[in-house]
Amino acid sequence: AGPFDRWPTGLGFDFFYGFMGGETSQWEPGNLYRNTTRILPFEGRPGWNLTTAMADEAITRIRELHEVAPNRPWFIHYAPGGAHAPHHPTPEWIARFGGQFDEGWEVMRERIFANQQRLGVLPPNAVLNPWPETLPRWSSLSADQRRLYARQAEVFAAYLAYTDHEIGRVIQAVRDAGQLENTLIMYISGDNGGSAEGQIHGTPNEFAFFNGVEIPVEQQLPFINDWGSDRTYPNLAVGWTWAFGTPYQWTKQVASHFGGTRNGMAISWPGRIADRGGIRHQFHHVLDIAPTILEAIGI
Repeated sequence: AGPFDRWPTGLGFDFFYGFMGGETSQWEPGNLYRNTTRILPFEGRPGWNLTTAMADEAITRIRELHEVAPNRPWFIHYAPGGAHAPHHPTPEWIARFGGQFDEGWEVMRERIFANQQRLGVLPPNAVLNPWPETLPRWSSLSADQRRLYARQAEVFAAYLAYTDHEIGRVIQAVRDAGQLENTLIMYISGDNGGSAEGQIHGTPNEFAFFNGVEIPVEQQLPFINDWGSDRTYPNLAVGWTWAFGTPYQWTKQVASHFGGTRNGMAISWPGRIADRGGIRHQFHHVLDIAPTILEAIGI
């Protein structure tokens, strides 16, 4: 009913398609809007997923702007829900990650750390902080726990890869329009820091956490084959959150260490940035993005 002055279309955007709030179901988003009108495009469409739908909308917008006014600059703020909870990838993407996390979170953490050093993101003399005593070791878990937790990580990884794939489709639309060389792309990957809201065991329903309820493993196992489907609203166990925040400590909502706040960012502008694959180690903040864009366009 309004007022709509603080909605995207009241804050400088000509068009808006997306969800209000910090998260939503990707299968049946109840807070999805086009401009200021609530829409329910998933009704009667089995397999519909918002991650793909948002990419489709962005691609349509890019094509329309290019066809109608090819010389007019455009700006798109494209922010899909991945990999924020709930983790809702398609079954095809989940299948790609089967068995990839069976070795556990400590092994994955060490592998990530070594890869970061190999890529030059971390210096050779960096030291991985010790595994916290408050989190269980993978070797201490029961077979059911390992099976459940590995499934949670498979779905999370699938959701991230699925989201990345759809972002690639949007970038391909820019390339198809012949505008990739002259387009500044800033890509931030993250859920404003890995989330610990899945608690020790993870959860098939994130709202349990917000109500102070921890769901035992044995009550989660019946949902294991449906994890990531419209029958769940899942988040993963905090052991994975800690591992995926490597090399830092803690998680989001804990401000003392970067494990809660620091995300990877890649910037592409082929026509202007010659240092392809270069790494920047100076401190950046999300507040730097807007003035960088304004400087790039001469304002």
